[in-house]
Formats: sequence, C-alpha cells, structure tokens
Amino acid sequence: MPSEKFDPLSGFAEIERLVARVYFRFSHLFLDRSELRDFWWEMAREEEQHAAILLACKAFIENYDDENLDPSISHEKAAEVTAQLTSYLNRGTPSIGVEEAFKIALEIETSEIDVIYGKLLQLGGPKIAQTLENIGVPASVQRQKLKAALRRFCSDPELLAAAQAL
Repeated sequence: MPSEKFDPLSGFAEIERLVARVYFRFSHLFLDRSELRDFWWEMAREEEQHAAILLACKAFIENYDDENLDPSISHEKAAEVTAQLTSYLNRGTPSIGVEEAFKIALEIETSEIDVIYGKLLQLGGPKIAQTLENIGVPASVQRQKLKAALRRFCSDPELLAAAQAL
C-alpha cells in the first residue's frame, strides 16, 4: 500500500497521458501513411485533452471534503491499468502493424478507463461534469471514430466484429 493518499484525478490523468503516448507512438509508426498517421495523432491529442480535463476537475473540487469514490477507482486499479499500458509501450513498436495497433486500441477503449473517467468527472457534481465533458471529445465520439477507422483500414474479421461491439 502506498504511503501517500491516492489522488485518483491525478492518477488517472497520468493514465490518460499513457494512452496518449501509445497513440502518439502509433502515429509515428505510420508516418508514410498520412491518413493513419493523422488518425492516431488525433486520438492521442484527445487523450491528452482527457488528462487535462481530469486535472481541471481536480482544481474545481480542491476544497471539497465530501468526495465519495467508487471502489473501482483505487490505487490498485490505477496500477493495473498503468502496467497494461506500459506493456504496450514496451513492445517492439516497429513490428506493430496496422491491425495490431487497432487491436491494442480496442483493448484500451473497451477497458475500464472510460468508465472511471466518467465517474471521476462526477466528483465535482453534475454541472461541473457536464461542463468538463463538453470541453473535450466524449469517449463515445472517440469510440465511433475508432470504429470507422477500423472498418476503413482493417480486414481482420475478429477486429471488425469487435468494432461492432463498440
């Protein structure tokens, strides 16, 4: 157990940044394919935006003393998600092809990250949550972009079926 109190907003902002790093890395893999490069760059930028939104939420609620965190938002969950994302970053990225990149993105986008993100935004109350959600690209919109790109750039039937479930 960590000696410091776990700050879920900062912790999960870092996780959003890790997701962004994965997507930025994908954009660099496809420098010679501008549409793929730009798609991954935009996905990464949106994840950076999610991190900034969580930190803005933290600033809004800094003096709240009645935070009731959902048990799914724990240091252990953050460590688990961080380990998963770090494993993606540690892979030999030049060997990752288009379909493998989309497979990883599907794993990320269907993980608990978006659910936890939504719960964290609710810490400030419904008005703050709605305001912050309106600032960024909602996770549902991001999933639809991923789904459309996957259909466009991939032919693997399993990936296409997984995209339908998004």
